[in-house]
Amino acid sequence: MNGAVLALPLALAGAAAAATPAPQAGRWTHVTRLVSADIPGVPETLIRAADKQTPRTTCLTARQAASTPQILLHAPGAKCSVRTYTLSAGKIRGNSTCTVKELPTPIRTITTGTYSATGYATRSVTKGVRNGQPLTVVTATSGKWLGTACK
Repeated sequence: MNGAVLALPLALAGAAAAATPAPQAGRWTHVTRLVSADIPGVPETLIRAADKQTPRTTCLTARQAASTPQILLHAPGAKCSVRTYTLSAGKIRGNSTCTVKELPTPIRTITTGTYSATGYATRSVTKGVRNGQPLTVVTATSGKWLGTACK
């Protein structure tokens, strides 16, 4: 359920935001870890087995770093109709409504966390429906800046 962690438009405002630089342009690595999951009809052992925690890398361009650094938080393959994230004063707050290939109905994710120019850590709570029953998945994601080269 790594597709649960998502991101949205950026709003930096006020003097406090200036004290925390936006994430730097360059190559980043990200790891998402399953904290807990309650998915009807799916045994927890199967859920845990699917939690590979495999790092993924992305490149944040200079343009993205200046205007939309929250793109670092986008989960591969998620299609979102609403993404509202705020990065301000070192804090991340977000809401998203998305569809993922594993579920036929939209999921809603609330994300909180912290960020700096070279890293971030978030916790996301995702709620949705599977086979007519509610599901809840909690994940923790961290990201680290690897340098300016995007290879």
